[in-house]
Amino acid sequence: MTNPISEGIKRLRSQHKLTQTKLAELAEIPRATLANMESEQSNPSISLVVKVAQALGVSVDDLISKQSAHVTEVSRKNMPVIQLDDGKFSSTRTSPISTQNLQINDISMMPNCYSKGLPHPEGSHELFLCLEGSAMIEVQGEKFTVEAGDLIYFHGHLPHCYGNEGLKPVHAVAVVFMA
Repeated sequence: MTNPISEGIKRLRSQHKLTQTKLAELAEIPRATLANMESEQSNPSISLVVKVAQALGVSVDDLISKQSAHVTEVSRKNMPVIQLDDGKFSSTRTSPISTQNLQINDISMMPNCYSKGLPHPEGSHELFLCLEGSAMIEVQGEKFTVEAGDLIYFHGHLPHCYGNEGLKPVHAVAVVFMA
């Protein structure tokens, strides 16, 4: 099993041409602590990870993402998941956390699911693309049925809810753009 934190630190330290001693100095931690963080068995505290990320001038997400100069890869296991409505609603944030103004979420809704959406900041936009099943989206108290292949767009700051009133699971993608 690979350790994304140790891999990220080694990769970024190499890219920045830093020794362990210099990076530890920049992060204000002992060099031995940094050496331990670079080992596959390490399990550092979040405060240590944040210090190293800040010293490297990257976000924690960038630290654990496999990236090259032009591409960022994020393993599914490192994507945050929110479950609501007793597990009937599941949203996996597939966009990197460091992508501030764009969120892409992989949505799964089991039958009889009804979950209140989190309002987004004023000026945000949400696109909900139903891939499988038939979703019910409620925006400001008005219900809309979104069939597989269809999309609904609304202002993300408005009160909204997601539902599955059908007998089959719903799979969808929700994209939120924040201006």
